[in-house]
Amino acid sequence: MKKITLFFSVAICISTVAVSQTNVSLKLAKGQKYVVDNKISTTTSTQVQGQSMDTKSDVASVYNIEVKDEGNNSYNLTNTITNVKMNMSMMGRDINFDSDNKQDLDGEMGSSLKDYINQPKDVVIDDAGNIITKPSADTSAESGIAKQLDFDASGYGAQMAFLALPQNPKVGSTWTDSTNNSGTDKSTTYTIKDITGNVATVSFTGILSIQKTMQNQGMEVSTKTSGKFSGEEKVDVSTGVIQTNTTTIESSGTVTAMGQDFPTSAKITSTTSVKAL
Repeated sequence: MKKITLFFSVAICISTVAVSQTNVSLKLAKGQKYVVDNKISTTTSTQVQGQSMDTKSDVASVYNIEVKDEGNNSYNLTNTITNVKMNMSMMGRDINFDSDNKQDLDGEMGSSLKDYINQPKDVVIDDAGNIITKPSADTSAESGIAKQLDFDASGYGAQMAFLALPQNPKVGSTWTDSTNNSGTDKSTTYTIKDITGNVATVSFTGILSIQKTMQNQGMEVSTKTSGKFSGEEKVDVSTGVIQTNTTTIESSGTVTAMGQDFPTSAKITSTTSVKAL
């Protein structure tokens, strides 16, 4: 479970786009609401004593975002996770979870998610799409699956929804963004491939390295991986709202537990759609 959800949290970070450059600006309207649907499929393989342990997971999450106010080069958002569904297969065991199912939410996996599902969170982003402030983490509640899913990393869906394009965007425009966030380093190069009407098609490629340490049933588990990713998204030129995003990630490295290193690899596909309500 820890390995699967680790790669899921990495996929959230990679499938979001926050542009750290000048001359870019979102144009969001106060009172506008959006629904963000994100689906992530993960296949991992870990070598243990000469045997391959394969795991698969499909995770779907839904976020509702409302632009509450706009200030000096910033936007105040209220973001709400409304649903999380997970289907996992590992070590011959199938695990299913649906936050809409009260029995699942009251169970072991859902216990920490109760503090997130349908609980509005205030997030402030600047006009380039970067998160300025997020809700203060409640470390007493931030445990189990919720900690691994790391909703905070995407600003509760905010960075999945917006991409600030360069001013006066045109086909062929290229820019690079480098970030370091909670043990994940990545460098991304974006290129505008096409502009049709008010929609820009943006392709991106990048490299990443990840170092994470977690506690699993009292045992420390460290993961060190590196890889590459690529994808494409369609963006509303006038607002910077992402309509669709598809990202593919391939990485490999080691998982360290009980003083042993285990080679591991993963392939992740993330798809996101954003719709105005």
